[in-house]
Amino acid sequence: MIRNARWQPGGGRTAWPTGRLRTLAGVSATALAVALTSAFAAPATHTQTEPGTVETPSASAPPEDASTPPDDASAAPTGERSLDFSTEVRGPRIPDYLKKLMEDSVQLGKTDTPVPTLAQLRRRAIEDEKRIDRVLRSEAYYNGRISSSIRQETGGAYKVVFDVDLGERTMIESFDIVYPDHPEDESKLPKDGAFFGLKPERAAKAQRIIDLTNETLTWLYDNGHPDAELDDRKVIVDLAAHTATVTLSIKAGEPMLFGPLAISNKGRTRDDYVRSFITFEKGKTYDRSEVDNSLNALRKTGLFDQMALDSGQPINGNELPQELTLKESDARTVRLGANYTTSTGAGAKASWEHRNLLGRGEKMTLGLNVSQTEQSATADFSKPRFLRQDQTLTASFEIAHERSDAYNENRIKAGTGLVRPLTDKIQASLGVTFELVRTTDSRGNNRYQLIGIPASLSYDGSNSLLDPTSGIRATVRATPYFGRANQKAVAFTRLEGVGSTYLSFGKRNDGSPWVTLAARGRAGSLLASETDDVPGSTRFYAGGGGSVRGYGYQMLGPLDSDNDPVGGRSVLETNFEARFRATDSVGVVAFLDGGNAYSGLTPTFGKPLKWGTGLGLRYYTPIGPVRFDVAVPLDRRAGIDDRFQIYVSLGQAF
Repeated sequence: MIRNARWQPGGGRTAWPTGRLRTLAGVSATALAVALTSAFAAPATHTQTEPGTVETPSASAPPEDASTPPDDASAAPTGERSLDFSTEVRGPRIPDYLKKLMEDSVQLGKTDTPVPTLAQLRRRAIEDEKRIDRVLRSEAYYNGRISSSIRQETGGAYKVVFDVDLGERTMIESFDIVYPDHPEDESKLPKDGAFFGLKPERAAKAQRIIDLTNETLTWLYDNGHPDAELDDRKVIVDLAAHTATVTLSIKAGEPMLFGPLAISNKGRTRDDYVRSFITFEKGKTYDRSEVDNSLNALRKTGLFDQMALDSGQPINGNELPQELTLKESDARTVRLGANYTTSTGAGAKASWEHRNLLGRGEKMTLGLNVSQTEQSATADFSKPRFLRQDQTLTASFEIAHERSDAYNENRIKAGTGLVRPLTDKIQASLGVTFELVRTTDSRGNNRYQLIGIPASLSYDGSNSLLDPTSGIRATVRATPYFGRANQKAVAFTRLEGVGSTYLSFGKRNDGSPWVTLAARGRAGSLLASETDDVPGSTRFYAGGGGSVRGYGYQMLGPLDSDNDPVGGRSVLETNFEARFRATDSVGVVAFLDGGNAYSGLTPTFGKPLKWGTGLGLRYYTPIGPVRFDVAVPLDRRAGIDDRFQIYVSLGQAF
């Protein structure tokens, strides 16, 4: 806590005698930054040169409290012509980072206000000297000197030159922490900056002192002192010795423990489920980081709009009761969606979702998909924190009818599994499925009863689900199947790997990139004796909006005598996109896709990929971009491929 922010004494532009000590006392981090950058200000001199004359030094700049008109007070009338000038910061032994800080602080030439006369140019150069001076002091160069001069260059333009002499840098001689209220555990509290890793002879930068102050208070908050506050801070600088001594005076208060937790929530979430996210226990040393961790864990559930965890008055001497107040967010969502492609026609999707079905974060999603190629109904259920805090139980059910050029299929599928994050970006899953499938294709009618054991490992380092602009995604899946096909025992394994990467350039005013380059790859193999052992929807296909644009849905790969796809046992795809953000809401995309499906267990590299290319528009909305793509096949097959394909959907292609 920061109270009564102050610093002493007032800064001035007059140099103090060599060797004189000055003390800054205050409690505000902002005030300290001002103090350290102003209190020890030395005179800055400026040199002015009339056009065509020889540069000569002039008197020192006026003191800070002198009356200096603000920039806008002396601004030229609208339309008045400004002098042609440039600026330069120079000096010996100036580190690159410091030179850039000083250059960034110079305001001359960076505003729209014209500078029509030399007098105004001189006055604004003096103001920039002060800004450079503040930068020097913030970096512990308290004995630095700055002088400015105005020179006329060949051609009549002017150059304002700031000559900077850094002087000796001031180092921290000592950093002490005292506790005037003498808490019971004073002997266990930090005594100096070394406790936080401060090494001897470090520069007395304002930000370093501020950071160490904040680290001290944070440590106290996390170790039993929730009401610790900075009482005073003194910085004593010896200008002759180039050293500074820092003393923090902190009222820590007596050490406290966590008390009992009370939960206030009018929603349906069960108290025991809420308590499972609380990381502290009654009787343990109070730790504000544990409070933050608990709130963050509850926030990630998405179940609550508002939450607060407050401490009450101490009980039993040093126990702080905790009161958690929650306001639940709406648990139900209805979603509607539509898509269109030239090869598959229009489609519509609808879903209903409940994110807290039984009061412990269970999610149920019912979905309906109707299009010219597929009609399906699905139900998906997930239960978080199943058996262990980082594990989710999933269950799914699907009944579907699919009709495409490749096959007609009716299927019923059910499954359950476990999902567990291994790291913040890596997730693993393992499950079991059962499906009844009837497929009709050019080879006849096939019936399947299959048990699958799907396993997957995924990595997601991208920055967005629907519109990624940086990072990498990758997923590897393996599903062994066992069962019967047309009353014959079968066993096969489906292997698939998908990965994509994103790289952006430039940044718009809203923070979005100007250009994003995206690349995707997919490879798969079916370890099956015969293609007929595998249901039509489980085989590999290529072509379509999520595969190789420019070609019909599933139309790349093995074809029968009627030029209908039969599916393959392997697949290979690659995609490239250049995404240009034209306005806040409109983008343009150029893309190149390639891929093919193969009848063999592995891709046949002697059979080249089929390529398609095109252009697209993106309309960016709060829920993701709406995609409109037009693609043409580069390897068009007569009688098979159309001249172009159109795709409309929500989200990027990958």
